Formats: sequence, structure tokens, C-alpha cells
Amino acid sequence: MRLLSLQSFAALALLLLFPIAAASADDGNVDWMMYNGNYLADRFSPLTQITPQNAGSMHAVCTFQFGEVGTMQSGPVIHNGVLFVTSQKSTYALDAKTCRVKWKNAYATSGPPSGITNRGVAIANGKVYRGTPDAHLLAMDEETGKTLWDVLVRDSSDGSSTSAAPIVWKNLVFMGLAGSEQGVKGQMYALDANDGHKVWTFDTIPTGKQTGADTWKNPDSTLTGGGGTWSSFTLDPNTGTLYIPVANPAPDFYPDYRPGANLFTSSIVALDALTGKLRWWYQAIPHDYHDWDVAAAPVVFKAPNGRTLVSFSPKDGNLYTVDNATHKLVYKVPDTTVLNQDLPLTLEGVHYCPYTGGSEWNGPAYSERDKLLFVDTVDWCSTLKLGANTVRYIRGHLFLGGGNGFGEPDKENSGWLIAFDPVSGKAVWKFHAKTPMVAAVTPTAGGVVFSGEIGGDFEAFDSATGKLLYSFYTGGQVAGGVATYAVDGKQYVAAVSGNQSRTAFTGFGAPTVYVFSL
Repeated sequence: MRLLSLQSFAALALLLLFPIAAASADDGNVDWMMYNGNYLADRFSPLTQITPQNAGSMHAVCTFQFGEVGTMQSGPVIHNGVLFVTSQKSTYALDAKTCRVKWKNAYATSGPPSGITNRGVAIANGKVYRGTPDAHLLAMDEETGKTLWDVLVRDSSDGSSTSAAPIVWKNLVFMGLAGSEQGVKGQMYALDANDGHKVWTFDTIPTGKQTGADTWKNPDSTLTGGGGTWSSFTLDPNTGTLYIPVANPAPDFYPDYRPGANLFTSSIVALDALTGKLRWWYQAIPHDYHDWDVAAAPVVFKAPNGRTLVSFSPKDGNLYTVDNATHKLVYKVPDTTVLNQDLPLTLEGVHYCPYTGGSEWNGPAYSERDKLLFVDTVDWCSTLKLGANTVRYIRGHLFLGGGNGFGEPDKENSGWLIAFDPVSGKAVWKFHAKTPMVAAVTPTAGGVVFSGEIGGDFEAFDSATGKLLYSFYTGGQVAGGVATYAVDGKQYVAAVSGNQSRTAFTGFGAPTVYVFSL
């Protein structure tokens, strides 16, 4: 086992145990240890070297092109000066200062590949963990990239995949199933970090005597009910609570087949992380029939009024904040254009907003420095037609139920980056982007917030005012993670570009990692 230097150990402890404490790059190495930065998923960095006064002098110090074509929604993870990033099947370890490849692990699927993307890795105890497009979980050696074990999580022939970025806590790896659009029956898992065996399983589509089963009035619909979870997860180490975002029910656009509220779809679900037992839930969109799943992990934070709050932004175009103690809604406020959301679908078609978004696979971030919530969203409307009077399920294929697929999106679209008061939900400032914003949002103790647009721009803003400080055209969709870290006393920012997704985000460019600094 490699020993950490005292300097690196101190920086790592600071980031994991006290993620809101300020730190400068002079502290040596300051890591970005998981998809959302830390367990509470606030994405707040303690680094202070890049500020509103000098952010305009940032530049790209290195790039790495994957040599692949496809999705690029991975969130970089940085540990001990090494940057870990994923594509659909491959995992790369790069020098975090130079982008030079340290190792590559190329995974070969053994089952039908259903997932087209991967959101990143988790690191613990010298191992790197990730999911696969055929619903496996891998553990690799952090130093060499050698596969240490490979376990099957679910038979992928039903459309299941493990595209989420896992998290690790107390020797457990937390991973969920993706595949709601294929009509999977969603599940969440804790797997042993040493060998990958399943410790517990939680059904996101309840049946029998399980809590919530009575919200599926057609019991047959639970067999193909959706409820996947496909970005990442949040965990409160103090209470041992695991928060999972649960996606849409299936079929997406034919609600008559699945009468009822359809728990736990389009919800935040809180579990006991050690046992998988249900603690509480909040369903944002009962009986969802617009594919408005809760895709991104919530952020858990202590607000200025002393209350611990849970904030999340589903694809229905609203920011929700729930009291962590009472589980009651504090506020629900729009974070993009909302229109005709309560109208029933018709055979002729209904125009509604948003079509895809508000928030996709990256959720809100919270800055302890500014006492602000930051959310970036998609502003895009569509016309959706109700499907025919029959629903046909074919294993492993799309199970939508709509008469025109995912709908006919408007030609015009844009995006938003909005800062909200976390207590009242009032917007403090707004930035209207030319194209949708689906990239991660990363605020820092230096007073800068980083994000990007699918039009190709990586951007830095003054976190207090929303002023655009820096923009760099990457040549591809900026649609994945944005991580900031320090190596040898210097602050860096890593962003991924070149996403080419299905449906709305067809994408352009080549999958690429960009690293910026002063």
C-alpha cells in the first residue's frame, strides 16, 4: 500500500471531512474525490487561487482526446495528481497537470450493451470503481488500471446498464440500474468494496407488501415500471443516509397503462446506507407522463437559517427544496420556462415546456461562501402526441408509449445558470445562455463558479453577481463534469467536451478532456 505524504493526507482530510473550509493551492494537493466533489454533493471547492480578478487570464494548459466517438458526460475525479475519466467502455488515468496517459483500461462487454454513456468513477482503498454498458461493476487497481474483479449486477438483455458514477462509504459501493426507457424494474444496490458481492438491494418499483406498492393500480405495470437511477448519489456520513434520485416510470408517455402515483419514480428516496432500509421519500412528480425524472443527485446542505435542506432539480423545470428533518417541501420555483404542464396528452399533440431539462444529469450546487444555490438548466419546449390505445413491451427495446417518440422539439432553445437564495428560493441572479446548459456547476471559495454550454463554451462566472469572467470554445458539447483541484500548489480546472448523446443532445466534436489554469 502506498503511503500518502503528510501534505497530501492533510489536503485529502480537509476536502472529505470539511468540504466547506477555505483552502488555497498553497496547501499542496487538493483532490476532487468523487463525481460531485464530496458526499453531500454540494460541489463546493475550498480553493481560492482563481478569483473574479484573475479568472480572465485562465488558459488551457493541456488536452486529451479519447480517440473515440460517442457520449462524453463523465465527471473527472482527481486523486494524488492523477485525473480519472471514463468513456462508454474505457477508463483513463491521466497526469492531472499534463494530461499524459498513465494507464487505460478497455472493457469488453459480455452482455448486450444497453447504456450508451458512463458518468465516472469512485476511488477508495487503492481501487477505482465504475459501471458498464452491460450492467457490470468493475474494480481496477488505482496504480496500474488492472481489473481486480468484475461482477454482473443485472442481466442487461432487459435494457439495464450501470451508467451512474458510484460512491463508496464504509466498504460499500453504491450503484443503481439505468434503463427506464427500456422498461426495466429499477433497483439500487450496495456491493462489497472488496469483492463486489451484493450486500443489500432496494426496489425502486415496490411490489407486494413493500411501501408504495399500492400506488401502482395496475400491478402488471410494475414488471416494466422504470424507476432507474443513472447519474450519481448523495450521502450524509453523519446520519448514514443515502439519497438516490429515481427516474421516470415506464412507459414514459402512456400514463393510462400505469394508473396511480407510481412510487418511487420521479422521486428522491432516502435509505439507511448500511442496510438499504427505507427512511423517507419525496415524490416531486406523481404519475409522471412527460419523462420528467429526477435524474441528478440532490445537494444536502445547512442553510443560513440553520436548517438542513435537500435541493434537487428534476427535468420538469423546477427547483425543489425539502426540509431534511420534516421531509416537507420548503419551496418549488421555476428554473427555466414551464408551460402546459398539467394538460393531458392528446392524439393531436400538446405543446409543453420543458421538453428535455430543466436539469439533466447534473444537479444543483451550493456555495458556503456565497450562501447561494446554483442550478443550470435547459430551456426547450416540444409537442408530444399520445400513443395508440395499446402498449407493446419488447424486452430490451424502447418502451415509450408516445405517438411521436420523445416528441417534436421546438427549433429554438437556450439555457440558464441561476443563483437562488437557498432559504426563500428567490433568484438572486440569472445568466441566459445561448444554448442549453447540462454540464456540472462548480462554485469555489475564490468566488468563481464554473460550468459550460452544449454550444461548446467552457465558462467561469463571478459567483456573487453572475458576471461572465472567462469563456473558452472547446469545439464540442460541454456536457459532463467540471472539477477543480490543486497539484503542487497550483489550482486547475478540468472539464470534458465533445458529447454526442441520443435524442435532444445529438452533439458534435470529439470526446476531450481540457485542463485550465492561470
